[in-house]
Amino acid sequence: MKLGYSSATAGIYNIEEAFNIAEELSLDFIELTYEMSHFLPLVQDVKTVNELKTQTGIELSLHLPFVDLNIASLIPAIRRATVDETLRALEYAEKIEATTAVLHTGSFFLYQPVKQERSLDALRESLAMLVGSSPIIALENLAVFADSVIKGPHQLKEITNEFKFSNCLDMGHAFIEEKHIWTEQSDDLIADYIAILSDDIRHLHLCNNDGLVDMHSATDNGLIDYSRYKDFLTSFDGGICLEVAGGKEIVRQSAEQIRSFEAVLL
Repeated sequence: MKLGYSSATAGIYNIEEAFNIAEELSLDFIELTYEMSHFLPLVQDVKTVNELKTQTGIELSLHLPFVDLNIASLIPAIRRATVDETLRALEYAEKIEATTAVLHTGSFFLYQPVKQERSLDALRESLAMLVGSSPIIALENLAVFADSVIKGPHQLKEITNEFKFSNCLDMGHAFIEEKHIWTEQSDDLIADYIAILSDDIRHLHLCNNDGLVDMHSATDNGLIDYSRYKDFLTSFDGGICLEVAGGKEIVRQSAEQIRSFEAVLL
């Protein structure tokens, strides 16, 4: 099991502290958030990150930019800005040797007097400019809101295969999506995502919630019963990122729960 955590979601903005926590909890990787390079430019500069990476042996993944951006925007200037920012982030990812780059698939604002297919076309135009990037892009399931362009595992599978990307399965997102009318009906949408995306899943985001709000709670503090997916989690050979909020102890609590599934199988 390759286990890591999102330092920004956990609220750990000091990069040395982020690596220290990963070492203390025996985690394999840290997922950095590219926006931090703008918000706090001295926090995760390439030189410092690479020095800490070399010292500790902790690997990295990167969440590509999404704040104030929309890769599926129908406004060309915003779409170009999003692609340009994503390309800059991919350059950063390559410099820090990130294993995976997680990408959101954009939004379609419901008041727009055009068909949603226009946003799908815009998304395809953007994704075409990212093909062949390094590291590998993992498209994340995002449909926690009705305005998400991509909804459900079948649509995500289609767009992923079209551009030969991989996937990041956010189990918290899938659980919220299951509870809303804008997606395909399912008794267990997390299981559907696992089955339909299958070998395209390269990365996981784990947290918990109440089925309504993306709360980023500890994995054992919410309505998702992760023990239902213990066989998948323990055999998964990609990165399992704890995308939980609340600091080191919440990360520790979540790591202990997910690791307990391995102990049960031994």
